[in-house]
Amino acid sequence: MRLRGLYPSGAFLLVLLGVVLFLLSRELGPFGRGAVRVARSGWVCLTDPEVGSSFHSFQAGQVLGPLVAKELPGLSGLLADRCRHIPLETGTEIRLVRGSGSGERCCIVSPLPEQCRYLLGMPINVNRAEEEELALLPGIGPNLAKRILEVRESIGPFSSPDEILQVPGIGKKLLEKMRGRICF
Repeated sequence: MRLRGLYPSGAFLLVLLGVVLFLLSRELGPFGRGAVRVARSGWVCLTDPEVGSSFHSFQAGQVLGPLVAKELPGLSGLLADRCRHIPLETGTEIRLVRGSGSGERCCIVSPLPEQCRYLLGMPINVNRAEEEELALLPGIGPNLAKRILEVRESIGPFSSPDEILQVPGIGKKLLEKMRGRICF
């Protein structure tokens, strides 16, 4: 009786070993276990009235000039000099608008809507979010989202997660579900 089908082939074992080594090298990084990765990446939305909007990944510490040169090379020469040195922050929209009387592009930097930020893996700012955006949070539906807005309007902006406990219908268990997904 042959047991050939029960044992993995040599090729399968080599592929499995390669995958494990790859995952370990990513975990350990170049400086050993627990090393802090300095170059974190983020997402920014570039919007130009003529080109449209698009999301772009960037490395921490990067400024706007090189990103525009890489992603929108036709607009790179039109970018105002002061805009080239704007540091990129994840979860922001950079709107390139025409300067007065010239073809030069100026920049307006603003946070993305909370819904977009949430989809990018960022926490929702409960002090800026609208009802529909708050309803995205786990355990929060339209009714609780409306109550959060009512409490926020009556007492002012929340400054800590514990203040959300003032909203009727939100208890400690629900707060724990939301804790990593909200900010102030």
